[in-house]
Amino acid sequence: MKGLAIVFAAILGLSIVGCSSMSPTVDGKTHVYSLTHKCPTLLEMDVGQTLELTLPENPTTAYLWQVAKPQNILKVEEIYRQDVLKSQQAMVGVAGEKLFRFTALQPGEEWIHVKHARQWKQKAIDEWSCRVRVS
Repeated sequence: MKGLAIVFAAILGLSIVGCSSMSPTVDGKTHVYSLTHKCPTLLEMDVGQTLELTLPENPTTAYLWQVAKPQNILKVEEIYRQDVLKSQQAMVGVAGEKLFRFTALQPGEEWIHVKHARQWKQKAIDEWSCRVRVS
C-alpha cells in the first residue's frame, strides 16, 4: 500500500510540473500562442528562439492585425494564409489567419503588442500583448 502511495505521489508530482509550464514550445525553440492561448506575465526567451502568434483575419473587411509598436530586439515576420478547402482555389472574401513570427535577435526586454483594427481608425476591436525578456 505504501508503494502504491509513492507511485501515485510521483505521478501527481510529474503532472503538476508539466502543467506549470508557462511557455509551451513546439521544438524547444518556438513558443506558440493565439487569441485563446495568452502569453504568461513575462515570457523568458533565449537569443534565437521564436514566438509564433496565429490570429484569425479577413483582410477584405479592412480589419487587419498589425504590430502596434516597432520592435527593437525582435525580428518580425508576417504571413497571411487564406483558408482554402482542398477542392477550392483561393477566393476573394474568404477568411484566413495571420501568423506573426517574432525571433529574438539580442538580449533585452520588449513588449509585443498587436492590434486588430482598420488602419485609419485609432480604436482596435481586439488586442494581444506579451512582455518578453531575452537573455
